[in-house]
Amino acid sequence: MDTVLPFVKVATRDFRKAIGAELFAALPGLSADLLESAEGCIVWAAYDKAVPHLKIRVGDLGMAKNSPANTVAITKWEYVDTREANVAMIDLFQEFFWETLEEEMPQAWTSSQAYRERNRLFLRSATELGHYAPLVGRNSRFFADLIKFVNRAENEYIAPLITRPVFRALKTRWQDAEVELTEIERELIEKIRFAAAFLTLHEAYPYLPLLVDNEGVRQIRKKDGIREEDIGEKSYRQAQRRQLWQDAQLYLSQLTEFMEEVASPTIFPEYYESKIALSSCDETEDYTHKPHVLL
Repeated sequence: MDTVLPFVKVATRDFRKAIGAELFAALPGLSADLLESAEGCIVWAAYDKAVPHLKIRVGDLGMAKNSPANTVAITKWEYVDTREANVAMIDLFQEFFWETLEEEMPQAWTSSQAYRERNRLFLRSATELGHYAPLVGRNSRFFADLIKFVNRAENEYIAPLITRPVFRALKTRWQDAEVELTEIERELIEKIRFAAAFLTLHEAYPYLPLLVDNEGVRQIRKKDGIREEDIGEKSYRQAQRRQLWQDAQLYLSQLTEFMEEVASPTIFPEYYESKIALSSCDETEDYTHKPHVLL
């Protein structure tokens, strides 16, 4: 444990930063399920951080590997498979933790700055993104890279579509733990999430496989633990990106239809005045087959 303790401290610090200091301090007094999930996040992260360093010993004679009697060194694929299994467990426990937290909603969480930060976006976790766009699966590390694109999808596509006053008002109510959303608001958020999920992947897709630095632009991939850099197949990338765009347009169309259906002078009045009432006023009155006087 003394060897692994430094990695436990690092994993604990990372977890504390992710959930906020207020919630982290309150964890010992919360439910056993939540505490167990939190411990799982820290333990598996600490273990994975420690594994590469536990393989070798460094001393005055340089780097060496211990091979006690009656032991056999593992193969490369076994080591790589172990690291991948560790990361899968980290993702699993992180999603367990967030799911349990959203169910229990303790006061230490809902009153914290971390709560407001997490609810800044309508898609908050890998599980939620995977629910609306199943091709991404449950990968917390991947979702962390996508957060900026979720924000981009909401602000560049969703907000202009439903009008920014409606978007801001809905987001304000969404972020308040004490507000009970109406049935129409929940349905609107559901449709926003579908559109945002595909728009997020569409916006992120050109950037995810690419590394840009002073050596140029390359596509990065790993095979059997070996990092490889090459140029991806252009036709395949374009086909998938085109499909993501088509899916996003489908959900945007559904979102527009929903707003056109429910908007009125009392429900989402900003959208009604901007999109419906204004367009009806702009229509030129047709005097065909009506009596009139020419001056």
